[in-house]
Amino acid sequence: MNDDVYSGHHWRSLYEGVFDHEGDGLGDMLLRWLDEHPGHVAEVREAGRPESHLIPLARSPRRGYSSLVRLYAVNRILDLLILNYQDPPDDSAASPNEVYPPVGVYPAFCEALGAERIRRRGFHPFFHEVAEVRPVDDPDEPPSIVEERWPGYMMGSMLLMRAGVVVTAGARHLVAGVADRSSLYWTFWRRSRSTRDLSHGWGSNSQWRTDFRRDYLVDGRLHYNVDEALDPHNEERGRGDDEDLDPVSMIEIVRYRCSTVVDHGDDLFPYNDHHVEPAPVD
Repeated sequence: MNDDVYSGHHWRSLYEGVFDHEGDGLGDMLLRWLDEHPGHVAEVREAGRPESHLIPLARSPRRGYSSLVRLYAVNRILDLLILNYQDPPDDSAASPNEVYPPVGVYPAFCEALGAERIRRRGFHPFFHEVAEVRPVDDPDEPPSIVEERWPGYMMGSMLLMRAGVVVTAGARHLVAGVADRSSLYWTFWRRSRSTRDLSHGWGSNSQWRTDFRRDYLVDGRLHYNVDEALDPHNEERGRGDDEDLDPVSMIEIVRYRCSTVVDHGDDLFPYNDHHVEPAPVD
C-alpha cells in the first residue's frame, strides 16, 4: 500500500486540486483519491471512534505533521466543498467570477469517507451552524430550524462538519446580523461572513500546520475542543487576551463558534477553551 499516512502533503495536495479544478469530473477525482489513499481514510475513521476523545492527537507528530494537522486539511477541503451551498457575500462584485464545486460533490465525498449525515430535527449549536437568522416577535422564542442549507456529518462519534441551517429565533437567543454574520472561529472560509482560525496570517507552508478542533458526542455528552481539555499545559496558558470576556460569553463562543446576541468582535482567542454538556434528546 503506497499511502504515506504520516504526510500532511497528500491532503493539502487534494485541497489544491479541488481549488484549481475546472470543468466536470471533480466528484470522480475525489472518490478516486480516497480509493488510492486508504491509510488517510482509515486515520480519519479512527479519530471518529468514541474512545478517541480521550486520546490526545497533537503530541509527538511524525515528520512534522500530527493527526490533528491532517484532520485540519480534511476540514479545509470540506470548507471548499460547501461554498456553493452558501449565499454570496453582500458585496457580490468582490468576486464576480468565482466558480465553486457542484453541490452534490460534498455529500458524496463525506459518505465515501465513511461519515454519517446529521439528521437531528431540533436546533443545537454542536450539530448546526447558523447560516441565517429570521427574527420573530417573541424575544424568548428558542431557535427552530426552518431550512437546511447544507448537510452536516459525523465521523462516528466525532463531528466532521456541522449542518448549515436557517433558523427562526427570538432576540434573547439569536440576533440576525450577529449569529449569522459575526466572525466564525475555528473556520477557514465562508462566502458571506468573516472567519478566523489559527492558520490565518501565516505563510503558505506554516498555515498547514494548524490543528483541527475535535468535538465528540460520547455517552450522552457533548465534548467541545477535546484536545485542549486533554492538554496538561492548558491551564498554564490560560485565556490570553480574552480575560475581559465573561465565562458565559466564552462558552457561547466555544459552543456556537461565533457571537450570538452581542458581537464580541473578530479578535478573540477562544482556541484554548473547552466545554462539556449533556447532549440534547432528539
